[in-house]
This record gives sequence, structure tokens and C-alpha cells, in this order.
Amino acid sequence: MKSLIYQEYIYSLSSKEWEWFAQDVLSCLGYMIHIGPSEGVDDGLDMVVELDSVKYLVSCKHNYESRKNVGVNKEINIRDRIQQHACNGFIAFYSTSATTGLKRNLSSLKKNGFTVVEIYLDNILDIIPEMPGFILQKYFSRPQELHHHLLQETKYKPLICMAEGCEKDILTKENIPYSMAGFHVDDNDIINLIYGCKCCIGDYANYPYWVEISQIQYIEQMLKWRCILDEIEINLSTDFYQHWAYLQEAMLQIQIPQGWGRWI
Repeated sequence: MKSLIYQEYIYSLSSKEWEWFAQDVLSCLGYMIHIGPSEGVDDGLDMVVELDSVKYLVSCKHNYESRKNVGVNKEINIRDRIQQHACNGFIAFYSTSATTGLKRNLSSLKKNGFTVVEIYLDNILDIIPEMPGFILQKYFSRPQELHHHLLQETKYKPLICMAEGCEKDILTKENIPYSMAGFHVDDNDIINLIYGCKCCIGDYANYPYWVEISQIQYIEQMLKWRCILDEIEINLSTDFYQHWAYLQEAMLQIQIPQGWGRWI
């Protein structure tokens, strides 16, 4: 089962925003935009784009209310529309998927010499993390509020608070603002890496360096903290780097893409 990164935010877009979003996605994939989204009657055309000398008619379908797959009743006369707009390819850009019947029609187009590209929700969720932050911010304006589980849900690994008796996953959307990581120096002057709820471990982070989990969601902040950590070479606990590895692996699941601003 694929991760549902961004899905709730995608469905908050209006139909017109969806078309503009499709244009940005296709641009990031290397397509040249000949005709972009426009207001009013579109005459069966949302966009015309080109890649590798193939001109595509683009159909954007955004079933943000029903969330049903697009069927043949919503994509009629595809071949006629392609030829009407002097194209030789078709791109289905849907926020859901296509029904079996529509997929058969698209396969028929391929057999008849047309180039067909199908971009559905699953594909879009894979593309988004690779897009530049300055583009994504037009549609998802507050990256710090998104929950980017980049792994498949079946492989997601929680990060449990290290305090004895606390079983909270500090990576959940609800717990991130109240979680932290830091260094604890024990009675033997051994430095331990700890992470957990602020209310559980806050009093133990007695070494000068500690960070909020929401802070190191930003790649730049994570790298700065790592530089500090790399300078500490003595009196480390035997499990220090084991816990550091757990923390890094866990943070990759909720990392905010580079360029999405900075932690303040």
C-alpha cells in the first residue's frame, strides 16, 4: 500500500487549481507547455504539451468530492479531440485513477499509434517529493504542517519516546511539536543520545546541545546538528551511534523537502 503523502492536501485543491498544478508537474517532468489552463469552455482541451517531438492533449480530472475513478462517460471522443487539436498523444492527469473501461479505451489508442501517458494519484504522490519547494509552496503553503511519511505505510517505523513507561510515537503529527532530541551526560560523564517527549526527557537533556523534532525536520537544520554531533568524539556511550542511526532513519520519514523554507 502506497504512502498517502499529500493526498488530503491534493483533494483540497479546486478543479482550476488542479489544472495549474498539473501544468507545474508536467513542466517539472520536462514537458514544454504549448497551451496552458484557461478560463471558460475548453472544447475538450485542458492543455497541449510536448515532449520528444510528441504533442499531447492533456485531460485533467479532479474528483476531489466523490474520489471515484474516472470513467468512459467522463472521457468521451478522445481520439477526435486529439486530432482536432493537432496532437498525436494523450495524457490522462487524474487525482484518482481510471476505470477498467477507460483503461481499455486508452490501450486501444496505443494500439492505433497514439502515445498515451497515464498519470494517476499514485504516480503524483511519487513525483511531488522530487519537485522544487518554490513550486510546491504555491499549493501547499505550510510545509511544517504536512506529514511526509516517505516510506510505504507497511514499512513505517515509529520512533518511541525513550523515557521508561512512555510508549508514544514522537513522529506522529500530534506529537512532533512536543518532542525533542538531545544529549544527556550521566554521573560518569558519559554522553548519551536521547529522544522523546519534552515532558519526559526535557530535564535530562543537560548537555548544551538539544533540538526540537520539528526543527530537524528541515534538512538544513538536521545537517547543522549533525556537524555538532560529529565534533564530539570522547566519552560517548556504547549505544550512542545506534540511537543516532535510529533517529536519522526515522527522521527521513518526515523530512521536509529542501527549499521549503527554514526553521524559525
